[in-house]
Amino acid sequence: MMTGVVQFFLQDKGYGYIRVPETREEFYVHRRNLLLPVERGMVVRFVLRENKQGAYADQVKPVADFSKHPG
Repeated sequence: MMTGVVQFFLQDKGYGYIRVPETREEFYVHRRNLLLPVERGMVVRFVLRENKQGAYADQVKPVADFSKHPG
């Protein structure tokens, strides 16, 4: 599993991006890949998967409900 920070998640559209702070890589996430709801700034754990469009975050869940990345 990887750890990252939700850069944004558009609830109405059902997608967003997660950034891995150490590498600054960003991965797409769709609402169907969420185990629990997320919002901007949350620290999350996820599994990196690949499809024909590229890498994306799957099995995404907050590290803790109260866990927020500072800033």
